[in-house]
Amino acid sequence: MTGISTVDTTLLGEEPDCTSCGAGATVWFNWAFAIESESDEDAVRVEALSIWKTLRRGWLFRCKSCQEVWHLDGAGRKMTHVSSARLPLVLEWDEQPVALPKEVEAMLAEIKATPPDIYGNGSERRVTPCKVITAQREYVDPAMICIQLDAPVQNYANFRSGNEIVEIEKSELALPYDVRLACSEAEEISMAFSPSLIEMPDGTKFAFNGMTSFMSKSGYLAKDARPVPMEEFTQANAPEILQSPQITYFFVDGDPGWVKAPEALAEPPASERRQSWFQRLLGR
Repeated sequence: MTGISTVDTTLLGEEPDCTSCGAGATVWFNWAFAIESESDEDAVRVEALSIWKTLRRGWLFRCKSCQEVWHLDGAGRKMTHVSSARLPLVLEWDEQPVALPKEVEAMLAEIKATPPDIYGNGSERRVTPCKVITAQREYVDPAMICIQLDAPVQNYANFRSGNEIVEIEKSELALPYDVRLACSEAEEISMAFSPSLIEMPDGTKFAFNGMTSFMSKSGYLAKDARPVPMEEFTQANAPEILQSPQITYFFVDGDPGWVKAPEALAEPPASERRQSWFQRLLGR
């Protein structure tokens, strides 16, 4: 698996609230690419961001124009917009390490993590489907134990701290490992569509799109699903594509282990070290 090669991800049809950093439309962008780019647009958004806070891994930046917060990962490569609603959780993550009880680690090994897809999506974290029991005796299902190096900045994910966990159990909504593996190994046959096929005991077939860990379908049990060869799949007569139920992600510190994790930068990020590049580009 390789590192980030995509330039950025933006919200379809959204106009940026800030023309300097792109907040409101840009979800994340490839910082390592942007600081080397000769594009005027990249130069403007890189120049707009300055370091606000050094985290125990990674950095928080603020836009000089709109004051929106951005997160640069510990490898100094991916710059992600952090919403005002997500910022308190990121700061909580920074306060102390997040670890799991040993007995929880043993159960995770038994359940097995869902692999990233064949294109490397998901390789920045190790996710294992389960039911979580918190210190307040709250049962959270479906849940993912999410082992990752960096702060929980993704706005789309429902994150909670792994420090809340006291034990975990197998989730009745979790798919068997062989099904999850087949989902992760599915090839893309059209834009953002990587289907995999399952069959239930009554012969009914369903499809998933991409990396999938849970199934919730009335009248069926996730544990009964079995993978079916994709030779039986046709877009003309495709089965129902099941959507994953809403998942709660409990973040935990650690190297996900799918690829060798890059070391955190010992120096400030590149934008703070390459002032001559900015001076040339911006004519200062």
